[in-house]
Amino acid sequence: MARHGHDIECAQRIRMLRLLQAADPPPVAVLHAIAAEIGGCCGHHPLKCFRLAHGWNSTEKAVQALHRLCEDQGLGARGLTKRSWLDWESGHRPGADYLDLLCRLFRTSPVELGFATDYTPGVKTSAPATERELIMSAASESSDHAADIEAAAVGPNALEQLNDDIIRLARAYVHAPPLPLFGELTRVRNRTYRLLERTRNPRQQHELYLAAGQLCGLMGSASFDLGYPYAAAEQARAARVYGEVIGHNELSAWADGLLACVEFWAGRPAQALRLVERGLAIAPAGTTRVRLLSIAARASALLGDSYGTRNAILAARDARGPQGELHEGVGGEFGFDEAREAFCAGSAYLNAGMPQEVEAECERALSLYRAAPAEQRWYAAEASACVDLAAARLLTGDIDGAADALAPVFALQPDRRVEGLVKRMGQVRFSLVSVPSLDGDVLSERIEDFTMETATRALPPA
Repeated sequence: MARHGHDIECAQRIRMLRLLQAADPPPVAVLHAIAAEIGGCCGHHPLKCFRLAHGWNSTEKAVQALHRLCEDQGLGARGLTKRSWLDWESGHRPGADYLDLLCRLFRTSPVELGFATDYTPGVKTSAPATERELIMSAASESSDHAADIEAAAVGPNALEQLNDDIIRLARAYVHAPPLPLFGELTRVRNRTYRLLERTRNPRQQHELYLAAGQLCGLMGSASFDLGYPYAAAEQARAARVYGEVIGHNELSAWADGLLACVEFWAGRPAQALRLVERGLAIAPAGTTRVRLLSIAARASALLGDSYGTRNAILAARDARGPQGELHEGVGGEFGFDEAREAFCAGSAYLNAGMPQEVEAECERALSLYRAAPAEQRWYAAEASACVDLAAARLLTGDIDGAADALAPVFALQPDRRVEGLVKRMGQVRFSLVSVPSLDGDVLSERIEDFTMETATRALPPA
C-alpha cells in the first residue's frame, strides 16, 4: 500500500529525474532502478512500481503493452483486463502463464515483481538510491569537493567556454524551467572540477573556484525551486566555501542570502536574520547589500517586527550603488534589479499585514518586469508578485481583484511553477477560507488545480 501523501506525481518525479541522466531509450537497468526507487519512496506493490517506472500511469496502458508483447512475440492473444491487473497490484498472485508474461514484459523475475521470495543465503544487494539522492547526491559532490581542493594546466579556451556557460545558464535561469537546467548545471560544474584537478596555476585556480562557487549557487537556487531546501542549503554552503577560499566576498555574501531564504521559508526567520547579518559583515557596497537587506525585511516581517521590516526596505533602497562582478557582470539569477527589490518589499509588507504597501510594491515590480525585455523578465518573481498582489486584495475582501491578479499566474506552464510560487498559491487558497463565497470557492478550485501540476511534477508524455 502506498504511504500517506505519495501520489502518482511522486513516482512521475522520480522517473523524470532518473531519465534526465539516462540514455534514450533508457537501459533496462535504469528502469529497474527507477522501480526500486519508487518502491522505497512510495511503498507501492513492486508490480505497480515497474508499471510506473515504464511511464504507464494507468493500468490500461500496461494491459495494452502486455497485449502488444504477446502479438510481437507470437505468443497468442490473451483476455487480460484492467481489473485483473489491479488485483495483481493489490497482492493477488497471477497464474503461471501471466506471471511468465509479466516477467517478459518487464524483463525481470517473479522475485522482483513481488510474487516470489529469494531464499539465497548471504546475498546482499546495495540499497537503491532514494528520490532525493538524485539532487542531494549532486549537493554532496559539491560539499565533498569544497573540502578537498587540489590541482597541471588548463588552456584559455576551456576557461573562456566555462565563463560563457555560466553567464548563459545564470541568465537563462530567469526565463527557463529549472529542471532541465539542473542537469546542464551539473555537467558544467563537473567539468569545472575536472579542470581544477588539472591545473596548479594560482590564477586559473582562482577562476575555477569562482566558477565552481557560481555553479553551486545556481544549483542551490534550482534545488530550492524544485522543492529540495536541504540540498539548496548544502549547495549554498559549498558556494560560500569557494568564495572564502579565493576571498570573493560578493559570492560568499550571496550564498548567505540563499541560506537565509531557505531558513525563512522553513519557518526560521530568526536564523535567517543571523545569516543576513553574517553576509552584511562582508558584503561589498551596492547590489549585494540591497539583496541581503531585502531578505532581512522578509525575515523581520515573519517575526512580526513591522518596524524592522520597514527599516530594512528603506535601507535596501538607500544601498543601491556600485555594480558587482557577480550581480551585474554575470546577472540573471545572480542579478537583483529594482523589480526584484520591489517584489521582495511587497512580500515583506504582505507578511507584515500592510495591504496598501503590498499593492504599491507589487504594482511597481510588475510594471518594471513588463517593461523589460523578455529574456530579463524573471517569470517566477513576476508571477509571485501577482500572487502577493492577490493576497493583499483578499485582505480587504476583494475576491474579484484577487482573481484578476492571478490571471497571468494560471497561464504559467507547469514546468515553471516553482516551489515558492506554489507555496504562495497555497497560502492564497487558505486565505479564501476567511471570505466564503461562490466566487471564492471557484477561485480556490482553480488554485488547487494549478498546484497539482508543478515544476517537480511536470513530465513529458509517456
